[in-house]
Amino acid sequence: MVRKSFLIVMLCCACTLMAQLHMPAIFGDHMVLQRDMPIKVWGEAAPGKRVTVTLDGKKASAKADKEGKWQVSLPSHVAGGPYTMTIKSGKQAIEYSDVLVGEVWLCSGQSNMEWRLRDVRNAEYEVAHSDFPMMRSFNVDKRMEYTPQNDLGGYWQVCSPATSHDFSAVAYFFARNVHVETGVPVGFINSSWGGTDIETWISMDSISRFPKYDEALNLIRSNGIDAFVENSREQYRAFEEATRSDAGEKEQWYMPGYDRSTWKTHRAPLEWCNDELGQLDGVVWMTYKFNIPQELLGNDAVLSLACIDDSEKTWVNGQFIGETHGYNVLRTYIVPAEVLSTENEIAVKVTDNGSGGGIYGNTSDMYLLIGGQRIPLHGDWKYKVSVVSTDYNYTSVGPNSFPSLLYNAMIHPIVGLGMRGVIWYQGCNNVDRANEYYALFPALINDWRARWGYEFPFYWVQLANFLQPVETPVESNWARLRDAQTATLALPKTGQAVIIDLGEANDIHPRNKQDVGERLSRHALYNDYGMKNVYRLSPMVQSAVLKDGAAVVTFDNVANGLEVHGRYGYLCGFTVAGADGVYHYAKAHIDGDNKVVVSCEKVAKPCKVRYAWADNPDDANLYNSAGLAATPFEVEIK
Repeated sequence: MVRKSFLIVMLCCACTLMAQLHMPAIFGDHMVLQRDMPIKVWGEAAPGKRVTVTLDGKKASAKADKEGKWQVSLPSHVAGGPYTMTIKSGKQAIEYSDVLVGEVWLCSGQSNMEWRLRDVRNAEYEVAHSDFPMMRSFNVDKRMEYTPQNDLGGYWQVCSPATSHDFSAVAYFFARNVHVETGVPVGFINSSWGGTDIETWISMDSISRFPKYDEALNLIRSNGIDAFVENSREQYRAFEEATRSDAGEKEQWYMPGYDRSTWKTHRAPLEWCNDELGQLDGVVWMTYKFNIPQELLGNDAVLSLACIDDSEKTWVNGQFIGETHGYNVLRTYIVPAEVLSTENEIAVKVTDNGSGGGIYGNTSDMYLLIGGQRIPLHGDWKYKVSVVSTDYNYTSVGPNSFPSLLYNAMIHPIVGLGMRGVIWYQGCNNVDRANEYYALFPALINDWRARWGYEFPFYWVQLANFLQPVETPVESNWARLRDAQTATLALPKTGQAVIIDLGEANDIHPRNKQDVGERLSRHALYNDYGMKNVYRLSPMVQSAVLKDGAAVVTFDNVANGLEVHGRYGYLCGFTVAGADGVYHYAKAHIDGDNKVVVSCEKVAKPCKVRYAWADNPDDANLYNSAGLAATPFEVEIK
């Protein structure tokens, strides 16, 4: 009898829990709802129970289905607020305060979208001047899932100097421009994850149209996925243990007397990109020798090592100095005076857990400051690989392990939320497979639009210039991926921010996010907010014809005409190829408002012309009168 009563009590408690009124995290205090379109609100309640949602005197009701799910649609609302939203079901009620109606933008991609305001150029100033209470941010918690989810983690925050440091910088500057120019509330949802492929952001239904992913999708959908993941996790734990107790620490590779005669060289700061290190996950030791003038000794010093992906331990002259975790954290340590001498050596144990890797950033951030004098530490460092993930039989269980993992966890839960559109900053992770991006990028855009059920605006950032400039024209996967991004402009209601003039050779994360956000916002201000005085388009090649042995290239989107930027006054960045397909640097000059004449003594009859076709086209200097850099291109000469 006692056991039966206990069972009845437990069943009643379970029913009570199931009957609780529940709302997804995307709805909450301080949220922004999209103006001028029906406002969809959804959640969970007891099956069959009626739920009523009220906002600014407007109500909508619906009954929860047999699974307890419900959705209502409130009438469209003009910009305004703050309001209170209430959700009631029987005696249960949830209330959200400080709700605004305005413009909502979804902001997604990899690390350059994730990049926080606290890490941008002039960050202290930007954060201090970020008092915009009518702007709100929702940072989506990082999460991976094998099946589409109904909820995600995160919460809305009012924009202020106390909160903005953790906002997506690109999203913040984009939203700030929209808010200042329109005067309406703006909410931006930051759903991004550094080092991620585009495939992980596409739904399973859409990615299944690409046969390449059949095996991975079949595994996700099979009963064996749990066993596969657990086995991989066990192997990964062994890999992690190896990174913690690697041979380098056991054998004291950090000691100045250790034999490094067989070690190789890699320049720093520069993300690992050579054949051996480019695809490596694991542990690499890096060392660098430097001298200190005798008269400066006796002082404590500040050691700065730029950023290191993902974590490191640092020694100077065999003495442990410190360790830091986080791929986007500037490494700064105090080195005691007694550790230093006239001849010194730094040893850094770099641990890379996935994607990217190495010491990266600006050369100006690599130095030893002692006695008021900076001793530069950039240049050729020696390195030796200690631990490699491929020695362990595991498939990394990360966001790129399978397609759709981040769509399932970080996009699907908010499908249906009213929004104006999307801004996107991704592509670096797909550079090595740039040709696939021609199909994958349009697939993502079409996929998301199909899920939401309408053709919302979709604007993106073209990849910035990166890596070292070259003296001879060569093929470039970075240029090819930029071209794939440009080709996607064929889709309606799209726009591209060209930033080949904003990148940094040694840092894949340009700190100038202000201009990136501003250039993105031009598309929204013109297309979506009717500000026809805003010029948004970069010059783009229209055609190229052969005339008197030269290529005459015609451009669209020149505003009031093409311009040469730079102190020398002549165009750079153009190359031409003849029938042999070999490209040579060419002379170029502007002819009229919208034409450029390109010629090369080495190519008598040019067949193709390229502009800014390189990893880092740092000399490309063609602009329109609106100050927008010309779009890189490759075109046949007719």
